[in-house]
Amino acid sequence: MSKDEALIKGTLDTILRYTYPDTYKKYLSYFIRVRPKELKTKHAHYIRKERMIEIFNLSRESRFLLITCLHEIAHHVEYEDLDDSDHGDTFYERFHQLYMTAVGLKLLELTDIADENDAGDYSGMLTYCGDLSKWKIPDIPDMKKRMVIVKDGRSIRNILKGRGYYWFTVSQTWQREMSTLEEAEREVEFLLKYSNQENLLIRPVISPTFLSYYYIAVENGYEYRYGLKELGYFWEGYGVKKMWVKKVDAQSYYAELEKLTQFAGIEFKKVTPNQTEEKVEKKIKAKKKKQEEEGYIIDYYV
Repeated sequence: MSKDEALIKGTLDTILRYTYPDTYKKYLSYFIRVRPKELKTKHAHYIRKERMIEIFNLSRESRFLLITCLHEIAHHVEYEDLDDSDHGDTFYERFHQLYMTAVGLKLLELTDIADENDAGDYSGMLTYCGDLSKWKIPDIPDMKKRMVIVKDGRSIRNILKGRGYYWFTVSQTWQREMSTLEEAEREVEFLLKYSNQENLLIRPVISPTFLSYYYIAVENGYEYRYGLKELGYFWEGYGVKKMWVKKVDAQSYYAELEKLTQFAGIEFKKVTPNQTEEKVEKKIKAKKKKQEEEGYIIDYYV
C-alpha cells in the first residue's frame, strides 16, 4: 500500500478499534487499494481471497467515499465472524455499528448516508436498522491530533523535509502530524511565509484522506494554447509528451471538464504522469539554468 492508502486504512482501523474495542485486532488484516478510475457499475468492492478493498470513483464527495469504505469493511468483518457475507441483517448490523462510530468520531454527520443518492446504503439501513431519527450516536472522546497538508510543495520541498513532512504519492501532497489544533495553526502560520492560505489545509489525523489527483491531457490544444495556459495547463507537463497537461484534485474533475467545453472540438483524456515530484523539480531547475545561459525566457514550466 502507498502512504495514502495506509492513511485511509489507519482511519478505518480507528473506526474498527472504537467499534469493537475488545476484538478489533482480528479485523485488521485487510488492504486498501485506491484506483483512480471512474466506473458506472460500482464504487468499490471487497476481494475476499486477497482481503482487499478497492476504491473507485474518487470524484465523489469524501463523506460518500468513506461510507463506501465502511460498507466494504462491514463485508470484511462479517466474513471474519461468519465465514460468509451478503446484504442481510447480520451485514447491516455491522455496517450500522461502523457507521455510527464514524459519526461519533465526527468523521461523518448522522444524515450523510441519507444524502448518498448514488448507492443503496440508506435504504438497506432503513430496512434493517429502523428510522434514522432513532439511531444513537456513541459518546467517543475527542481526537486532538491534526494533520497539516501542503497541496503543492514543490517550491518549498526542502523546507518541508526539514520540518518533518512526508510526501504522499496518491494525493500528491506533503503532510505532517501535529499534537493539537493549536500546534497545527502555529505551523500553518509559519508556512504562510512561504506559501498561501489556499495551499494549506488542517485536518483531523483520523479524517479520511481522499485528496487524490487526476492528470487531464489535451491532445489537440494548439489552437487554444493561450486559453489552456490560463487554466493552468502545461505543454508536455509531468513528462506526458505532445500534450497539454493539468493536475486537478479528483473531486474537481468534472468541474474541470466543464471548463474545457468552451474550446470547440477539443479532445482530452486522463493520463498517468511519467515524472515524479523530484523529477519535475529537476526539470524546472534545468530550464531556468538554460534561460540564464542562453539569455531567453520560457513562459511556462511543468
